[in-house]
Amino acid sequence: MEQKLTKRVRLSTLAYSFLAALILVFTLTLVCTYFFPRTSSLVETLVRKVPYPAVVIDYRKSVSFRELSQNMDSVKRFYENQDFSKLGLRVDFSTEEGKKRLKIREKEVLNKMIEDQAMVILAQKRDIFVTMEMAHQGVTRKIQEYGSEERVKTDLDRLYGWGIADFEKKIVLPSLYEEKLKESFLKEVEPAKLAQQKIEKAAETLRGGASFNDVVKQYSDGKTVETDGDLGWFSLADLASELRAPVALQKVGTPGNVIESNLGFHIVLVEELKAEKGGQLYRLRQIFSRKETFSDWLLEKMQSMSFIVLAPEYTFDKSTGRIEFKDATWRKFEEELYKQASGDPSLLY
Repeated sequence: MEQKLTKRVRLSTLAYSFLAALILVFTLTLVCTYFFPRTSSLVETLVRKVPYPAVVIDYRKSVSFRELSQNMDSVKRFYENQDFSKLGLRVDFSTEEGKKRLKIREKEVLNKMIEDQAMVILAQKRDIFVTMEMAHQGVTRKIQEYGSEERVKTDLDRLYGWGIADFEKKIVLPSLYEEKLKESFLKEVEPAKLAQQKIEKAAETLRGGASFNDVVKQYSDGKTVETDGDLGWFSLADLASELRAPVALQKVGTPGNVIESNLGFHIVLVEELKAEKGGQLYRLRQIFSRKETFSDWLLEKMQSMSFIVLAPEYTFDKSTGRIEFKDATWRKFEEELYKQASGDPSLLY
């Protein structure tokens, strides 16, 4: 009897010890993940192994550290399999500078993953669902375009370390959600109609005797509002194709008719002309009514969603709908890096 009791006590002690060890490991991984920077190999290894969320989107979806790390492995693999020497460029993520560049890339990858999840949420709210079978059919169509399933598999493995299933989940499924959500947006918003109504009101106000400056302030969209619609000097070749013929025929000092472009609707004023290097230059001002794009609409919807950022180095900027660095030093580094983007292939793709 005493032996049985002793045995039970030992088993109980082992069980409690095992449970305590599990709690300790869980606590340590939690602390390392959320309170320590991922600069040490130990922390990075832990982050790769546990599926803790880095960002929670609208309390419905999340992006985990593990998913982010896996995607960054694919990004590194892609760059390492490119021959940039032909362009006179080089990518080396092993240096301190290279690691910083890779961190900038990580932020962009994280933003794309968040946007993909946000689109899934928005689509499903509209009863839009994309199945893996639909994704599989999309891959099949792509394979037919390339002509060989074996070639696709080889390229995916070589460039990203992916199989067909990874490609379906990471690329095809999100793109199908985006495609179907865009279709829903176009039915719901009618962006061209709203922009046209606005520019017609602007034109009517001009005909009523209002000054160009006042109409710009009242109706125009975009950054040129801050400069009373001033666009600066242009040759016809530098203008959007839809604007070239109307501007060439327009009288100086008189606002033209409404012109539609891919971006929206324009009322252009040619202020001055001058000849330069054998060509004609036009100093232009405009009243611009921008067509709402899918990106505009998506940003507005994302601004109304909840984003809980658990990754310690990032924060969510509601005005831009994007993840940004918390640390001012990182933000400064990113700003300077993008100024030199033409010489950095890691920021070109």
